[in-house]
Amino acid sequence: MPSQNRTPTRCKLHLFAARALLGVVLGLCALPAAAQEVIEGKAILAHPAGRAVVEAGKLLEAGKLAEVKKASTTDVREEWAATSAADQKVESDEAAKSAPAANVLEAEIARGGILTNYGDSAMLRTESADGNSSIIAFVVLDAGKWKVTAGPKTIDTTPIEETAPPIEGAAILEHEIGKAVVAFAKEIAAGKFDAADALRSGPARAKRAADSAEERKESDAYWKSTLPAPAVLADQIRTGGKITFVGEKAYLSVSQNVVTPNADGSTSYTSSSMSVPFALEGGKWRVAD
Repeated sequence: MPSQNRTPTRCKLHLFAARALLGVVLGLCALPAAAQEVIEGKAILAHPAGRAVVEAGKLLEAGKLAEVKKASTTDVREEWAATSAADQKVESDEAAKSAPAANVLEAEIARGGILTNYGDSAMLRTESADGNSSIIAFVVLDAGKWKVTAGPKTIDTTPIEETAPPIEGAAILEHEIGKAVVAFAKEIAAGKFDAADALRSGPARAKRAADSAEERKESDAYWKSTLPAPAVLADQIRTGGKITFVGEKAYLSVSQNVVTPNADGSTSYTSSSMSVPFALEGGKWRVAD
C-alpha cells in the first residue's frame, strides 16, 4: 500500500495525531522560530511531558493505540472516533510495530534525548548512537496536562545508497514510473482494481490474491482513499515529486506543504507525504505493493 502521512498543526504546534498507516514516517511539521526551553537526557524522564511519552510508548508496544488516542486532545479523539474500525486496526498494528520497546525508549531518552518545549506543546527526539534510527513524539499541554498527540515512533534513518541519480518534478511524468503511477491512479479512481493489479509486480499480485475477499476490499478502499485522482497526482508530482533508485527497487515520494492563515491570526501548516514503492520486473517498473 502507499505510505501516507499528513500532519496538520497550528503555529504553536497543536498537533492532530499523525496519520501514519503502514510504516509511514511521522511528518515533521513547521515549528516556531524559537523554543522556550530545551531539556536533555535524564531530566526529560522527570518532566511530565517526558513521562507522558514513556507511558504512551508502553501502551503502543502493547497494541493499545486506542488508549493513547482516547487520552489525547479533543482533536485527536475526534479524528480517532471518525476513523473506521478497519483503519483503526491497521494503525494500531503499525503503531505497535514502530513503537520502541519501553526499556529502549527510556534508555535512549536518558542517553541523548532532546525535549524541545514551546510552552503549550513540545517535541521529543532521540537519535541512536550509530545514527541509523531516531525516536520521535509530539505532546501538547491541554488543560494543565501533557498529552501525546503522535508517537513515540521509531524511524529508520539508515542512509540509503542510491544506485542512480534521482528524478524530480515534472521529469518524473516522462519516466516509466511516472506514467505507471498515473495509469495506476486512473484505474484505482475508476474502481477497476483488477485492472490496477496488472500494473503491480508479481509478488504484489500474489499477496493480493492470497488475501481474503474482506482484506482485498479494505486494501482497495485504502488505495482509493489515499491515492489522489490522476490529474491531481500529476500536479503534485510536478511540484513535490521525487524518485530514488536502489538497485531494482525505486521509491516515488510526493510531498506537499500548505500554509493557511486562520481567522484568529494564527497560521496552520499542513504537511503531507506519500510514497509508492516500485520494482523492476522483466525490464518494466511495476507497483510493488
